[in-house]
Amino acid sequence: MEQGPPQLEKVYISSVEQYLSAIKAEKVCDCYSALQYLAMKDHFKDKKIVVRLNIAEQIRDRYKVSKRAFYGANRVIDFTQQTTLDVGEQQ
Repeated sequence: MEQGPPQLEKVYISSVEQYLSAIKAEKVCDCYSALQYLAMKDHFKDKKIVVRLNIAEQIRDRYKVSKRAFYGANRVIDFTQQTTLDVGEQQ
């Protein structure tokens, strides 16, 4: 029986404060493509970053960029419409 690619551990970003502390901790420049840069850091190499859409929109608004620019720059990130994320999976 064939198995698909291994599932990556997911890291959920569920608030702007959590996003800001993550980019500060990983020393990523504070810009609209910071999520992509964050995903390339060693700490997140084998993990998939998942961001709620409403939080993504708050982050996008922070940098005053178009949807096309923001989502295009951060295309390696999973965006979800889930309003609740399983807190137990964040570890």
